[in-house]
Amino acid sequence: MRHFENDTTAAIATAISGSSAVIHFTQTWQPVASFALALVGIISGLFAIRYYSKKIEEVDNGKGKN
Repeated sequence: MRHFENDTTAAIATAISGSSAVIHFTQTWQPVASFALALVGIISGLFAIRYYSKKIEEVDNGKGKN
């Protein structure tokens, strides 16, 4: 087994290995994250529809005037 001659080479090898692990993890979980963010978008859209429908109803009933 060959030993590294200094800590710099070992640090570079560790950084390459660690970054490879992070890239693999993000590629594996990317569909799950996309699905979760899509659900957040749908829910926020439903809340926006609810909010604006209530505001339109207030204006139509005359409650929106100061």
